Amino acid sequence: MQWLPQKENNRPLAIGLLIIAIGAVYFVGFHWYVSAQTALASEINQLEQQAARFKAAINRREDLEARLAELEEARLDSALFLGEDSFALAAARLTRTLRETVRNESQHTEFCRVTATENRAPDEEERFEQVTVNVRMTCPLDDLVKIIYSLERNTPMIFIDSLIIQQRGGRTRRGSNVEGALEVRFDMYGYRSELQEVSDV
Repeated sequence: MQWLPQKENNRPLAIGLLIIAIGAVYFVGFHWYVSAQTALASEINQLEQQAARFKAAINRREDLEARLAELEEARLDSALFLGEDSFALAAARLTRTLRETVRNESQHTEFCRVTATENRAPDEEERFEQVTVNVRMTCPLDDLVKIIYSLERNTPMIFIDSLIIQQRGGRTRRGSNVEGALEVRFDMYGYRSELQEVSDV
């Protein structure tokens, strides 16, 4: 039996054993280092890409801040208008806001109440459609002041016009006169945000 390779096969066998030895040394001593360096290089590449994006965002900061200011202004402007899709819905919202304000601001709920409302469409077409509600109500003066003040601070904007106040006699359930009872009439209006097309005549 021949244990040693033939003389002519010594060189290829030595080269093979050397390759196997180098591979074993690599996997035992260097593979973990190469893998760590590869992962580190990938992480560095990702960080460089993120840094490039951040740098680009910083360079666009002024443009982005200007755009943000425009959006904030547009949002504020739109909030000042009635957002309903029709005149009737916008008028209903005004009336609902009035009744809620009367309920929230009045201390004399027995005597401060809305007696009638009537929607009034604009006489002419304008750039923004004016939505008007004619209001009749009875209310003591101190409650009326708070109600009107609250309405005019409302968002969307509500305007009060043509205010008429008349002294009104009244009696409580006990029969005594209601001090300061008033009969009030006024126009309450706001504007719809939808632009109205003005016809060329």
